[in-house]
Amino acid sequence: MRSLQTLFTVLSDGRRCSAVFFALGLIFLLQGCTGTEATSEKPSVVIYCSVDTAIAEPILAAFEKRSGIKVHAIFDTEAGKTTGLINRLMAERERPRADVWWSSEVFGTIQLAQRGVLAKYESAAAADIPSSFRDPDNRWIAVGLRGRVIAFDPARIKNEDLPRKWSDLADPKYRGRFQMADPRFGTTRGHMAVLLSLWGQPDMEKFFQALRANECKLADGNAKAVLNLTRGLADFVATDTDDVLLAQARGDAIEMIYPDLEAPGGNSKNSGALWIPCSVGLVHDSPHPVEGGRLIDYLISAEVEELLFASGSRNIPVRPKLREKLKAALPNQTSVDYSAAAKLLDLSDKLVRDMLLQ
Repeated sequence: MRSLQTLFTVLSDGRRCSAVFFALGLIFLLQGCTGTEATSEKPSVVIYCSVDTAIAEPILAAFEKRSGIKVHAIFDTEAGKTTGLINRLMAERERPRADVWWSSEVFGTIQLAQRGVLAKYESAAAADIPSSFRDPDNRWIAVGLRGRVIAFDPARIKNEDLPRKWSDLADPKYRGRFQMADPRFGTTRGHMAVLLSLWGQPDMEKFFQALRANECKLADGNAKAVLNLTRGLADFVATDTDDVLLAQARGDAIEMIYPDLEAPGGNSKNSGALWIPCSVGLVHDSPHPVEGGRLIDYLISAEVEELLFASGSRNIPVRPKLREKLKAALPNQTSVDYSAAAKLLDLSDKLVRDMLLQ
């Protein structure tokens, strides 16, 4: 404080000093009084995430510890999985708050990229990821696959009663026996868009109408559909592999099959099971693009794919060599054009409203 007192003494003696120099001197002296210098804040990054919290949090914590970058994560609800945060990113497009988008599916991510919400980001960590799991313009990268399955209780269901194709669920014998999550949200939304892309609109309309006639009930998310199955409220539910594996870990009597994507009448452009990856992208004009890029590099790394496989979710790596190393199989695997399906999300939503929810 002695230096500050000296300054006031000098001023009181009548010495002239401009207001500018006085202000600068006062700031300098006050900094000296505290004994500190101006310091920058700890680097941080904001991520919007629809990957299950229990799976994502340890991975984000590991990045934070390793990088020194503080991670602020915003998660979505189970019922509004993915769609809620996608709408938030769209609403914030002119003034983004998030830096990174980490989704439990890929279709909404592609839609965000198509609408200019995601920025181009080329990561060296994606070099060994197959091109089918990367955007040609480097706006998104996919890792960690989960399969779309039909779950059932083997104690209650005979093998011959199982639907072998998704289109089988239109059969009246499944009336009142099938549930799925609301097709306007999460992986179920992308699943319906894939069927639409493979089957065409006329067959998809007939499918939704048949599901309605069969009294298909909609659950608040895949996990709730599985819970309803274990409580005897349904014989079959559409869900993701991770929800079945978590139920099995709890000791529930539940099994799953990988239905074929083949359309009614066998006129599908493709057949086999549907596997949906998680996806990651950098938000366009994000507040912290450098830190966001570092987080993306980590999330798409082989290390994180291995962590996802070791987690309760058991996501299968997109990297073929890593699958071989981990002995991780993709039952009934087929190739899917995710971008073609993403372009049909809005039409699929409309068909759900018009044909299934009426």
